[in-house]
Amino acid sequence: MITAGDIFAGVFGAWRLARRDPTGLIWIDSSPRGFVNSFWGPALILPGFLVLRSLDGSFEDDLLRPLAVELIAYVIGCVAFPLVMDHISEGLERSHLYFRYIAAYNWSQVIQMAVLLPVGLLIHLAPGPGMALLNLAMTVVVLVYQAYVAHQALDVKPSAAGLLVLLDLSIGALVQMVAARLLGG
Repeated sequence: MITAGDIFAGVFGAWRLARRDPTGLIWIDSSPRGFVNSFWGPALILPGFLVLRSLDGSFEDDLLRPLAVELIAYVIGCVAFPLVMDHISEGLERSHLYFRYIAAYNWSQVIQMAVLLPVGLLIHLAPGPGMALLNLAMTVVVLVYQAYVAHQALDVKPSAAGLLVLLDLSIGALVQMVAARLLGG
């Protein structure tokens, strides 16, 4: 069972990484237990994800079916990249750092949501051309952060870390396309 201390340590470590402090990894439990507990990171931000999806109009016509599809897609999205990375980390000869990377990746999602949710709400409340630029800027910041987490936690070159971010984006886009298709989009 996860404790409040485990959550604090994981989020604090992810926050330190967001400040480009590689010692943030010290706070992230990279044991098998810490790896499993890190999936609480995505669970904690689920409400924020649902708020962002509702701002996109996902729940305008109906609630039950879109909510079920979005929840299933969210869970698939949370496990698909870690499953793929299990194999890729072996190919990169970094399987010994796999738990550390996925734990850091999962906890970093809390920080990413802390950046993206306020921006999404602001864009919804005060739309305009400047907001599109703000959204783009924050998206770039989050992508750079994801690459930094991969670079530090997996101990790979920045170029390899960037490719891992592209892989994560591709998997996420595929999951969202399937979800949209199921919803008739």
